[in-house]
Amino acid sequence: MKINQVSIKNFKSLLDINLTLGQLTLIAGINSSGKSSFIQALLLIKENKNTLKNISTLKQTQLQHIGCNTLLSSGEYTELGNKNNLLSYDSSDDTIYFSIHHDDKSHFDILIESKANFDIKKSAGNHQLLDIFDDECFCYLKTNRTAPANDFPYSEEKISQNSIGLEGEYTAHYLTVKNHQALMIEALKHPKSITNQLLENTALWLSEISSGVSLSAQSYPELERVGLSYQYEYGDNTTGKLSPLQVGFGLTYILPVIVAILKAKPNDLVMIENPESHLHPKGQAKIAELCAIAANHGVQVIVETHSDHFLNGLRVATKNNIISPDKSQIYYFYKNAGELSTHAQQINIDNNGKLTDWPVGFFDEWDNQLDQLLW
Repeated sequence: MKINQVSIKNFKSLLDINLTLGQLTLIAGINSSGKSSFIQALLLIKENKNTLKNISTLKQTQLQHIGCNTLLSSGEYTELGNKNNLLSYDSSDDTIYFSIHHDDKSHFDILIESKANFDIKKSAGNHQLLDIFDDECFCYLKTNRTAPANDFPYSEEKISQNSIGLEGEYTAHYLTVKNHQALMIEALKHPKSITNQLLENTALWLSEISSGVSLSAQSYPELERVGLSYQYEYGDNTTGKLSPLQVGFGLTYILPVIVAILKAKPNDLVMIENPESHLHPKGQAKIAELCAIAANHGVQVIVETHSDHFLNGLRVATKNNIISPDKSQIYYFYKNAGELSTHAQQINIDNNGKLTDWPVGFFDEWDNQLDQLLW
């Protein structure tokens, strides 16, 4: 069940925002403008999903008997420090409010009382909306992903949960187990792929980042480690196996992003922070295209980015009919001078890839610097 709308009040810098989400939602803005706070709000729902579901099924008399459940703000998905800093400085009351909507009649509301040790005072609505945060449907990748190494972690538990880890640290292990797994979305198959298997298609999409590259992974259960290696084809020749330390940093850094998208199925929710990290401009645009394909075929993708190349990749994908314009949504997060609260300006893409608006500060630094060079 897709989340069509998110409302947040009194959470950090998000005093009162209401965002309509697309199949692909791009969140942009300068540093400390509230982008990460929006992602954290969704991660808080994920972190507290089971508690929220339990509360929502209890009657009011039962709630009074057991008392309120305290919000878990530090766990696997969130590490938000002192809870007293979660309430907006400009808040006129002591409650934090989250609401996720599928449509006008299907929504789930969460109310948190800050003065009462951040207890969850209300958790009500269509709790089936929380199913999108189930492990088999939900994938989140942090900005700081796993770096190149000679070997990588091994976890049968995480792989059984269909997880590659929050930093993509189990990606190599996932590929050893799921290498022959068929892609759940046929449209994600790379044009040069002979099969629709995960490993082959991962390698071919990776070759869009670095031409001629292929990869392989080998698990060592007795050591609980996994090896990852790359090879390059050049002309009629092929290199020997190269460790991640012997190739460009960006290959291993982008690998979890590619796998996260390729393993997704319709109605999954994939959230990625800064997928453009350590990629050259062409690679950034290609990853945007990959996200657009997934989103156009039923995966809900939320991306936080600082990349104008990712933005332009999405615009080109729209113009080329890879994704329909009504399935993407862009938000520019900003703060007015002298204010701490975040504002979110909605921007749309038309059929030709043009934007409906281009606010000051929204990916305009190229022009700003060019003006100085010319004048």
